[in-house]
This record gives sequence, C-alpha cells and structure tokens, in this order.
Amino acid sequence: MRYQTNELAKLAGVSQRTIRFYENEGLLVAQRDPENNYRSFASDQVDRLQQILFYRELGLPLAQIKQILLAPDFNILQALQEQEQALLAQQTRIAGLLALVQRTLDYQKGALIMSDQEKFAAFKAAQVTNNEQAYGPEIRQKYGDAQVERANQQWLARSAAAVQQMQQLEQQVFAGLRQLLGPTTPDLDSSGSQQVFAAHRAWVRLAWGQAKPYSAEAHRGLAAMYAADPRFIKYYDDAAGPGATALLVAIIDHYAR
Repeated sequence: MRYQTNELAKLAGVSQRTIRFYENEGLLVAQRDPENNYRSFASDQVDRLQQILFYRELGLPLAQIKQILLAPDFNILQALQEQEQALLAQQTRIAGLLALVQRTLDYQKGALIMSDQEKFAAFKAAQVTNNEQAYGPEIRQKYGDAQVERANQQWLARSAAAVQQMQQLEQQVFAGLRQLLGPTTPDLDSSGSQQVFAAHRAWVRLAWGQAKPYSAEAHRGLAAMYAADPRFIKYYDDAAGPGATALLVAIIDHYAR
C-alpha cells in the first residue's frame, strides 16, 4: 500500500511537517506517480518511519539516527532486536524506580526501615543501565567485559557521598569550560584550564576507582572517545556550550602527560 504525505502522517500520529523534515534529511524517500504526479510513500518507507520513531523514543539524536539508518549494512531485524533490548532495559530501570518510590513511601509512613544505601540503589542501577545502553558496545570493546563489569559493580556499591562528589566535580568541569569559552581563543596554559583538567582527572579517578587504575595514557584515550562520539559531544556541549567537548579534549591532551 502507498500513502501520500498527509496519509502517512495520520497513520503514524505525526505532523506532515515532520514527514517532510525526515524526507529533507534523507531518511524518507517519496516517489511520484507518473499519472498524476502525486508524491507517495511505499511500504518500505512506512517501515523506515517506524524505525525513526523507535529511535526517537529511545532518545537518540537525529545525527545518530541518520548514521544508523543510512549505513550500507543496516539490517532491520538486527535493529529491532537491539531496540527490544533497549526497551527492556528501560522497563527494568522504570520498574526499579517504581519499587524504590513504593519502599520510600512505606519508609516515610514508618512502615519499614531503609538504609541510606537503599535510598540511592535504584538511581545508581538506572545509571548503569543508561550507560550500558548508550555506550556499552564501545566501552566493552575498548576495556573488555570483565573490567566493565567490575566498574559497574563498583558504581553500585559506591556511597552516596562519593556519588555526590563525582557530581560536584562534573559541575566544576562544566563551569570551568563555560568560563573558558569566550570570544577569544582559550589559553590552555591558563589557571582555568588547569582547574578543568584537575577536576576532570579527579572525576575519572573516582569513576574508575579500583576497577581501572588511572594513567595519563588512558585519560587521553577517554578524551579521544569523547571527540569521536557525537553522543559525548552533545553531552558536554549541551552542558557547557558549543565547543566545550573540543576544548575539554584539548585540555586533557595538553596536561595528561
């Protein structure tokens, strides 16, 4: 079956403008009827739109969706299997958070006792799930399954104070990058750059812990991953401003020696 733009938009529950946007981005391809010159979308484009919406629901940025769908070796069955695993992971994360809310309600009513560790366990488990979903294949390929599993277990066992310290260090990195990103070229030898590096190095040491001893070489390798992955670029640029990721990578390369 073929669908005109308005019909496909109605079928998918999106606007016609959205359909045209995906078409302009090269993600959807319409064909013209030689008899009436009307544009329409075939069944394979219906499947393609479903894939786009799946990936959008999973929170992937448009650039990454294009990279996946326009790859020469794209396989829809493999994509659906990966999406299933990602959605199951989300389901597990939400179930854990719901269970935590229910236990916290009982705790606040005086019906049970909760340790401080229990109060944050589900949040840390959710972060592990999110990291695995977003970066799992890359970090497992780079560091190996055993090391990643050790790091995950270490994170789950980490105290609330340590988690708070990591969050504070990350905010220091963001604030320092924002200050350095101005109308002039940032000075890598400035005290501001040194402070950003020191905060990020401290964050890395806490994040890796005993699972992976810190080294300057490994720190530079992490920076190279930041520079090569659009998800990392979006994360730091969204937090500290356009160009923040490139600046952080340059600072790490400058000082991690």
